[in-house]
Amino acid sequence: MTTQVSDGRDESADERSDRNWAELLQELRVMQMGVQILTGFLLTLPFQQRFGDLDTFQTGVYLTLVALAVLSTGLFVTPVSLHRALFRKHRKTALVTMSDRIARVGGSTSS
Repeated sequence: MTTQVSDGRDESADERSDRNWAELLQELRVMQMGVQILTGFLLTLPFQQRFGDLDTFQTGVYLTLVALAVLSTGLFVTPVSLHRALFRKHRKTALVTMSDRIARVGGSTSS
């Protein structure tokens, strides 16, 4: 049974879930790469000569940024783990919904 969705696509719920999952993975690949580059950059800063000149507030801001970058990386990897857990349980709609929510949280922590 196919349903007509508001965007004019004639697709079943399973087809919609498959399409949404593929689109979400593409978005996660792009965001994850950016966050990983940012995290790598942040992790090199303590090795710079002037890092020791930072005051307590600046060091706190730096550590907060590192924690947020690591959290974002973890959130962007979580949908893959969810996929492994739900893959053979025929719960793709739940997987896409949970992964979308997690990606939104990850995106809000990295911006």
